[in-house]
Amino acid sequence: MDAKELEKVQNEITESIYARAKELGFNEKTMQPITDGVCNFEGYLNSNPKVMWILKEPNDQCSDGKLAGGGWSIVEESFRNDFEGVGKIPSWQQIIYVMYGYQNGLKYNDMDYIRNKKDMAKVMQNIAYLNVSKMPGYHTSSKAGIKQCYNQWKTILDRQIETYNPDVIIFGYTFEHFKNDFEKLGLEKIYNFSGWIDVYRRGNRYLFDAYHPARKGQEYVDTLIEALKKYFPKNK
Repeated sequence: MDAKELEKVQNEITESIYARAKELGFNEKTMQPITDGVCNFEGYLNSNPKVMWILKEPNDQCSDGKLAGGGWSIVEESFRNDFEGVGKIPSWQQIIYVMYGYQNGLKYNDMDYIRNKKDMAKVMQNIAYLNVSKMPGYHTSSKAGIKQCYNQWKTILDRQIETYNPDVIIFGYTFEHFKNDFEKLGLEKIYNFSGWIDVYRRGNRYLFDAYHPARKGQEYVDTLIEALKKYFPKNK
């Protein structure tokens, strides 16, 4: 699949997300999906490895505690070049540190703060980024609520994983919702990183069962960098 074809399929998936939201009974006048996927199609396809992160749901909570109503996309144009804005999102900060550190042979304490080197956020363009739920969510999520969302969006999620065909999927406290389905396809647990990450393999794909990136800190970032380097060594 080349970049143009991937863009075409992602647009089709976006249409499917909106159609599914309608099937689920969401009123499009008051609550619309927040779509996800890939920003830079060529950058993602040329990545080695191709990395996908799967988190819970997009945060759309306003300061007054209400939802803004969605209708935007995590991978739309405004996010592609707004490195300062992307770098201010707490969960994304940890993803940026992991991916930037891995790509540049650095550990957490070797890196600048994102606020001082805003273009570090560019690494977000070249990954696949998914949420289990495609609808606006709050700052916090319940396990039962995300399980329900997984069942509601499973067909879309399956198509996204198949389409983006990642070499490694990093689950941010979401693996338990996918695990049974992967086990049916053949799944092998192959390693554990000091209680931080369980590593599974299915064929040539690696699955990292990790904490949510809101779990800040050096050990979280460095352990994920170590895991990526173990299975996908860099020359740096």
